[in-house]
Amino acid sequence: MIMFSTRARIVGPIPDAMTWAHEVAGIVTKISGVEVQVAARVGGHSDVLWVTRLENMAAVEKLMDQLQAAPDYDASIRQALAKGLFETHSIEQAFWRTA
Repeated sequence: MIMFSTRARIVGPIPDAMTWAHEVAGIVTKISGVEVQVAARVGGHSDVLWVTRLENMAAVEKLMDQLQAAPDYDASIRQALAKGLFETHSIEQAFWRTA
């Protein structure tokens, strides 16, 4: 099992960023059929984390291909960038193998 995460630091209004975080998670789920969980950091910086669980790296690649081909996903990302909701240099993606 592979967990795929994306983390971003919120620099815009937190309620707007969290609303968008849930909206984009819904878009990803609709496009791919993969459930996306959204988490907010407690304490420290205001970070948001998206996590998906996939069977293997081939499933991760399929997810990425689906998102890159989806105009709704691209438009949503552009919207968040235009609103300045997240610090773009803070965005970090990681793959985790469950033990």
